Order: sequence, then C-alpha cells, then structure tokens
Amino acid sequence: MKNAPMRFGGLSLNHNPHKLVIGNNSNIRELMPPCCDADSVYLGERMKTVSGEGELYGADCLEQFAALDAMRKSYVCKKLSLPRLRSFYAFLQELEMTAQPVDGVLSYRFVFCQAQSPRKSSVSSEYYTVTDDGESLWDISYLFSVKPERLVELNPRIRYVDELSVGMRVRIC
Repeated sequence: MKNAPMRFGGLSLNHNPHKLVIGNNSNIRELMPPCCDADSVYLGERMKTVSGEGELYGADCLEQFAALDAMRKSYVCKKLSLPRLRSFYAFLQELEMTAQPVDGVLSYRFVFCQAQSPRKSSVSSEYYTVTDDGESLWDISYLFSVKPERLVELNPRIRYVDELSVGMRVRIC
C-alpha cells in the first residue's frame, strides 16, 4: 500500500522523507525547595516536533526547495499532513539543503514545530476563505475554536465537510 504524500500548506512532497522523527515530550520540572526533598511536577505536554531527511527529485528540485523555503520565511502556521497520522498546524522552523543537487536529486533536512495557537489573524470576522487544498470544516473548526456542528449549521450549502476547494468561502460566525 502506497502512503499519501507529506503535505505542508498546499504543497505536496512527491516523495516522502526517508527519515521521519516525531517528538512528543512532557514538560516535567524538578522542584528543589530549600527545606525538603526534591519533587517532580508534571506541567503538561510540550509542542510536537517533526524532523526528518529526504530528497526532492526532478529537474525542478531547486524550485521545490525554494517553495518550501518561502513557506519557512512566511512565519505562518499551516496544516502539516503526514502519512498515516492526524494532521496538525505547524511552522516550518528549519530547512537545510544537505547536498548540492546532482542529476535532479536534492537532499534536504527539515524541522516542523507544532503551532500552539493556529488561529489565523488575516481573516474577516464572519467568513474564512479556504487557502489549502485538502482543508476540511474540521480544520477550520480547530483554527477558529468553533464547534464543527456550528460550522455545518452556518454552511448548509456545503455537502461534504471534508472536501472543500481552494477559494471557497466558509461562514465562521
């Protein structure tokens, strides 16, 4: 069975990275009061990180890398979709070309960091315009902290909640 390609925003990586590391970390602190024994305290979950290495293929491998780098420089969180895992919103934190392109193959390394608050600031108060291919009402619900049922109520013309097209306007309040 072939896995779906890794996607970030509207950009699909045609070949999934050969190395993928997903970091889920707990935030635990050790307290050292002056009068008693040390104690550990659980402070919740840290943001997820996704790092990896891979290759971009084709005569346009430099353009593919440049498109990824432009997303990194935009400092905007976008939906990250990984094969067989639930999508989440993230920033492309690091992107490095690890070898010069040879015969249409470019090696690269990346690090994504989960966005703590994915709310987009550049939207009107009443409508959201779908910007990424593959966005669903569930994603928009997460972005704006609106219950999915409420979005379905507000948008009766949308027949399939998981098949929105780029440019579609979705009422959010």
